Amino acid sequence: MLILMKAALFLSRLLALYSFLIWIRIFLSWITPYPQAGTFTYYIARIVDPFLSAFRSSKARIGMLDFSPVIAVGVLSVAESILNVFGYNGYVTFGIILAQIIAAFWGYGVSIFLWISIIMLIFRTIASFSSNPAFYNMQQNMGMMTNPIISFVRRCFGPRIVKDRTLNIVSLIVAIMLYFVLKRVFGMLAAYALRIPF
Repeated sequence: MLILMKAALFLSRLLALYSFLIWIRIFLSWITPYPQAGTFTYYIARIVDPFLSAFRSSKARIGMLDFSPVIAVGVLSVAESILNVFGYNGYVTFGIILAQIIAAFWGYGVSIFLWISIIMLIFRTIASFSSNPAFYNMQQNMGMMTNPIISFVRRCFGPRIVKDRTLNIVSLIVAIMLYFVLKRVFGMLAAYALRIPF
């Protein structure tokens, strides 16, 4: 059993290193999206791109943002956490696995989406106070991430006509409140999952 625990810890460290390489690849892809052969970026891409390509999908893309690498790192994070638990405790339960999946879904999915939405809503709110046409265009281009929240808020106002800046401010407040409420809900779900005895 001790050998299995040590092997689990070793595999966990390898997954942590691989996740780190994926993050490096993500940041370097912003600088050089198509690396040339023989460069550092090229070798990093050769190591991590086969794994990342398994998660590439049009469903993981919102506008110009591709969330597939984040999903891939989330999957690795769950596996790494489960291996760590087994490596230190010598056992893993269904509850522990479920708690790790819930935590990863929050940390690598919902919270990132909400943070990006909050940032975009801040920019939209600032843009709505400006009469500059460039700001208006910027506000319109941020719709993909913010539209679900803004549509919800617009429906809450009913048939009344609401100014853009009022809609943006209320949507920003709703997004911030939603972040803290969902953070609490996911935390409670993970805690309840840990109590599952099998």
